[in-house]
Amino acid sequence: MIWLMRTFYFNFFLSVGAFQFVNLFYVNFGLNSGQIGLLFAIGPFVLMFAQPLWGLITDFLGSPKLTLIIMTIGATITALFFPLATGFTHLLLLNIGYFFFQSAIPPIADVTVISLLDDTDDYGKIRLWGSLGYAVSVLVIGRLLDLFGLTTLFFLHSAFLLVAFLLVLKIPIKANSKKRFKAVEAVGLFKNRTFIALLLFSFFLQLTVHANNSFYAIYLQNLGSTVTIVGIALLIKSILEIPFFAMSKKLMDKYSYPVLLSLVAVMYAIRWLFLGFSNEISVLVGSQILLSLSFSIQYFVAVAYVNAITPPNYRATGQTIYWAVTLGLSGVVGNLLAGWLLNYVTISSMYKIAMVVALLAVPLIWLKPFIEESIG
Repeated sequence: MIWLMRTFYFNFFLSVGAFQFVNLFYVNFGLNSGQIGLLFAIGPFVLMFAQPLWGLITDFLGSPKLTLIIMTIGATITALFFPLATGFTHLLLLNIGYFFFQSAIPPIADVTVISLLDDTDDYGKIRLWGSLGYAVSVLVIGRLLDLFGLTTLFFLHSAFLLVAFLLVLKIPIKANSKKRFKAVEAVGLFKNRTFIALLLFSFFLQLTVHANNSFYAIYLQNLGSTVTIVGIALLIKSILEIPFFAMSKKLMDKYSYPVLLSLVAVMYAIRWLFLGFSNEISVLVGSQILLSLSFSIQYFVAVAYVNAITPPNYRATGQTIYWAVTLGLSGVVGNLLAGWLLNYVTISSMYKIAMVVALLAVPLIWLKPFIEESIG
């Protein structure tokens, strides 16, 4: 059973890595920066609604395995239609359909896989294969796209998803492993001022991250990089996440959550500084080290911080709200703003603005000192 779960994560994140090159497909398709920004905003927007909806469907059917099958097949089929698109409207509709199915696969897979483990601490050892799959994907697929063209990414993406689907059929997922999302519980969390400070900090910081995610590969390509070099840059981030993830726990034992998150914002700002003031491809690719460090620390610290400042019966809801704001709302706003901004400034100027925004986010995490608060 363990090898099935490892292989599932490996193949699913192979598919995720392949889809990272879709921004280059959009450029080759002839879209402008505003259109690309809108398409990248669709995913986070759909995520905000699709995840709780699929959770409710899973609870109603009592079968996470069935919903995983439906979502995987839906995403696989939808991706195959991207090369057939003839205009921006087609791509817009395809993005809506694709992310409706694909965006909820990771959380439902995570919850159901954890439910199968005797020791939940073993989850990291299994999830590690996802990072490995992503790393392999961005390196190998970058080279394949150089050789066979950008539309190849959709066929590779669907092929990896199809393998993941076949593995889902074999995984003995338990029923009723995902709890129903209760909106009434979420309302109480907004009385927690420490939680609100974290949401504000994360929202503004992630605006810069989402803008980078959408236009970093395009920036490299504009400077003369091949798709293979873009793949190497993405590989650096995914590979270095592994040791940085391990280091995060030691840092949390030594420093407070606000201190570490402030450090994360500063590291992001330094990274945007490099991207805004240098046009050396080696420097821009090497700066991925900072992205790996800041992303991994932010991920673990934020999860631990939410867990610490919300009572036990609200922790699942707190995590849901946090990721909805960080990946969903901030993703929508960040991509739309970046696409609009690039109609007036260069990508390097966008990164200079991102540097300022990242630094301005730091005071937000200190709006209220950390204290334990009760909701209720």
